[in-house]
Amino acid sequence: LEKRNEERLENVEKRRAEKEAQSQENESSDFFKEAFNKEKAALELMLNQCEDLAGDKTALVASFDEMSAKCQQMQRILADSTMFLVSYDVKSAQEVINSLQQRVNESREKYLPKKKFAFKVRKKQAEETSPSPEKKPSLGGDQSQPVRTSKGFQGNKHQTLIMSEQETLDQDIGLSDLENCTIKLMGPPLAVRMDKLRNCIIISGPVSTAIFIDDCQDCTFIVACQQLRVHHTHRSLFYLHVTSRAIIEDSSGVGFAPYDLQYELKEAHFKAAGLDLYENNWSIVNDFNWLRKDEHSPNWYIIAENER
Repeated sequence: LEKRNEERLENVEKRRAEKEAQSQENESSDFFKEAFNKEKAALELMLNQCEDLAGDKTALVASFDEMSAKCQQMQRILADSTMFLVSYDVKSAQEVINSLQQRVNESREKYLPKKKFAFKVRKKQAEETSPSPEKKPSLGGDQSQPVRTSKGFQGNKHQTLIMSEQETLDQDIGLSDLENCTIKLMGPPLAVRMDKLRNCIIISGPVSTAIFIDDCQDCTFIVACQQLRVHHTHRSLFYLHVTSRAIIEDSSGVGFAPYDLQYELKEAHFKAAGLDLYENNWSIVNDFNWLRKDEHSPNWYIIAENER
């Protein structure tokens, strides 16, 4: 009878703890929606007021800077809430951010058009040359310009692929289906999406919002961003600067170390991207496939200092 009573009390306590946890999760979810929708409404209002500021360049510049800051704030709110939001809500919120950022970019182009610039077309030379593995990665160096998509690269093999600071600034960059390539993004993009990369080295200046990686193998990523999300990726190394957190899912054999890229415009690019140069959570990695808090995930590891 005493044992049965103890079991009953344990069940009551368990149900009470579960109820409290669910209540806290619901409160966190409500707080996220309130904060996220507040920034969304303010940003949409600013977009609708662009026409009223037409002709006042100073006011427009200030307004678009504030809009970019609000996009970053929405991304930050989402990044800090991913642990208690369901996947559908995370995906929906990210789509809202992407859509608003696209509207900001389009409005900026309409009311504050950039001066046009042209690239000289170089004669096609031997492109099937693997990059030298002995050279230390940097944002300078080879200036070859192979055929590219408008905002990234797709389908290239055995090449060094470079996008200039002007091409990457505030842009959503896509890298897809690349093999044995070294990719250099020489400025602060808005976001970077990578998929189907094989045996590649990716070197990037700081990314204002998130980097999304899917289906990559045997790659080295030297990147800085607000949030990193990695899916279906294996046997890859990350030299990372992240001000929020790194998230991996359905991935294995991924190693992490601090971002060690040094170049002349590094501080200026971090400032342009809205990232704190001195805040780096590279070793905080959340594995969505490993829920045990008392044991380290077997899917990721810290790269030993003598192997970096």
